[in-house]
Amino acid sequence: MRQRLVMFAWAIAALPMLAACVITIVPDQGSPQVDRPRPDPAAVVIERFESNRASYRVGDTLSFRIRTNRPGYVTLTAYDPDGRVYVFARNVEVRGNRTETIPAPFGRTRFTVTSPVGLHVVRAHFTPERTPESVVFRGVGSLDAWLAQIVLEIRGFGFGAESVAETRFEVRR
Repeated sequence: MRQRLVMFAWAIAALPMLAACVITIVPDQGSPQVDRPRPDPAAVVIERFESNRASYRVGDTLSFRIRTNRPGYVTLTAYDPDGRVYVFARNVEVRGNRTETIPAPFGRTRFTVTSPVGLHVVRAHFTPERTPESVVFRGVGSLDAWLAQIVLEIRGFGFGAESVAETRFEVRR
């Protein structure tokens, strides 16, 4: 009983330290690639994720189509040609079993394409509940390190790489 009480006290004391979390991605130092086993088709949550075009010019408006097989939330993170990772849409509600556009066509939010030019990769990851706004993806790294960090965030919801989908597009001047 005393041991449980001590463990509970330590957990309460650690809460303020865990309230804010920053995930920083550092350059790949030759680490092994993330193992990507083929997910069980029954476990796949995001059935479709794509940008509305394959190529954009700086200043163009960008949107994505997504279809999930259940209601929840998606977060969109990007990896630009310079290797920078950033979040640009967090906790976007999806209704499930229908194709939706992000951002909504008649909403106030717009995604505008910016530099750098080159190949941009965007990943959507699904969670059944909102994720903490305090978790930040930032830094320079590899595609595998980026996936590992996303999985780290969603693992607490019981999901893994099978609930991450990716699309790519080119940005030109």
